Amino acid sequence: MALVWPNHPILKPPTDEEVAVMEPEELLALHKAYQEAVRNAELDPYRYGWVLDHWKVADGLLSQFRTLLLLGANRSAKTYYGARAVVRAAIENPGSLLFCFSQSDETSILVQQPAVYHYLPAELKKKATEEDHYISYSIQNGFSNKSLVLPNKSRIVFKTYTQFQQNQTILEGMELGSRAPTIANLGAWLDEYLLGMELLDRLYLRLATLDAKLLLTFTPKDGITETVRYFLDGADTKEQRVAELMEQVHGKPGYVVPYVQHNAKKNTGIVYFHSKDNPWSGYATIVEQCKAKNDPNYTLTAAYGVPTKSYTSKFPNFSVDVNVVKHEQMPKDGLTKYMVLDPAGRKNWFMAWVGIDKAGTWWVYREWPDINVGPWAEWRSGEWRSGEGAKGLGYGIRDYVDLICQLESDTKDTIVERLIDPRMGAAKYMTHNGASSIIEELVDAGLVFIPAPGLEIEDGLQALQTKLAYDRKRPIDAINRPHFYVSDRCQNIITAFQEYTGEDGSDEAQKDPIDVLRYLAISNLGYYERKPVRQAQGARGY
Repeated sequence: MALVWPNHPILKPPTDEEVAVMEPEELLALHKAYQEAVRNAELDPYRYGWVLDHWKVADGLLSQFRTLLLLGANRSAKTYYGARAVVRAAIENPGSLLFCFSQSDETSILVQQPAVYHYLPAELKKKATEEDHYISYSIQNGFSNKSLVLPNKSRIVFKTYTQFQQNQTILEGMELGSRAPTIANLGAWLDEYLLGMELLDRLYLRLATLDAKLLLTFTPKDGITETVRYFLDGADTKEQRVAELMEQVHGKPGYVVPYVQHNAKKNTGIVYFHSKDNPWSGYATIVEQCKAKNDPNYTLTAAYGVPTKSYTSKFPNFSVDVNVVKHEQMPKDGLTKYMVLDPAGRKNWFMAWVGIDKAGTWWVYREWPDINVGPWAEWRSGEWRSGEGAKGLGYGIRDYVDLICQLESDTKDTIVERLIDPRMGAAKYMTHNGASSIIEELVDAGLVFIPAPGLEIEDGLQALQTKLAYDRKRPIDAINRPHFYVSDRCQNIITAFQEYTGEDGSDEAQKDPIDVLRYLAISNLGYYERKPVRQAQGARGY
């Protein structure tokens, strides 16, 4: 009778050739050990389950840093890692108090609590209602009283983000972690956290007393949240891996993604869990889905856990892989060129230069201030704020005209039309020669600007959305493609498209780079076969 070897993603039965040279007793012993390994892993995954290689990487970071941020791809086993880390800390660190946060009671009962129960040692899965040892679990309701107490007096408590929003005092007086840890002193696990830094700030105070650690597990399918950005900002990539699907699906050979990052300033380790690293992930199905979507951003997030856009970005179709072009590959001929200006008071004026081809495609080839002057906006204290590039350099109108003419003369630009913010450009103010405006003084200095149409902001944003639109479910080709591309030198514009939300109105730090392109988008200007109708006159002295 042939021996039956259950299918297993890690254990492999002997081949026919190996069986042929084995003694019967040896083969039976191997078969028994195989069966026992599978059965033991199912009955007691805490002791006999498989510790995946990427879990070991995460364990190392959790031991090294105060905070571990785990960015998980689809089916990458991040939730099971979190559950195992919590159970392990509760067992190995006596007297621990561990808080596990989930989005709601429903997700806690359906996702987080079953994962924790799964990793309890077999003897602790029995119901216990003793005074210092309390565990009562059901599939329908999760753990009784939303908590469990182990015989070593460690306690695991389940909370939700909604509870914190309704009552921010739920953490007061808590001392998370253990006083006598023998492994990484984990005190809290936050799964799929979508809120800001408020909860984390309070948790760190509760973790501080016992020098305990924080674990965050997150699948960035909708982009970068405020909290994820906080930890990623300033992180150094220590290990990269080749993303083979970027070549297989999207024709991008040698594409690398971050795997391990350190943010020393924030005492945080970051690891990216990839789908293929989990033998139980159903990786073939994930590959099929990436092929069906045919969107590099989707692949990066779904297969490699790499966030590609802001969670609340106004331009979800904007993609670095699709819309950003190496400057050397930007078309140099066959373009009608425009320049757009957004003047400001104390800040620098923001400017952009755009070429439009016969197909109506935009090629944004220059910005000022560029990254050499400084970033227009910087992420500080949990929000985007004006960066070094926005700080006024003390330029007057003549200085700006000289700067514009110098930039354009360097590349022999012929500008067909120049647009300016209609409100500020035409606003009157008094000078020693009487009433004037920025537009009038620019003309006196040698450059003619016309006010952009004064339409609503949403009209301009929608016009930009139209330029970015294409069917992301089909391959990009000559017909199905966006009509907006930007040089990789225009980093301030690129960042603005990734991060602009429109929620902070005139105070939004990313507003100015978006405004200049919004003005052009609603101006109904395009490609012209005829000779340019308005060229730069040049600043005085040129």
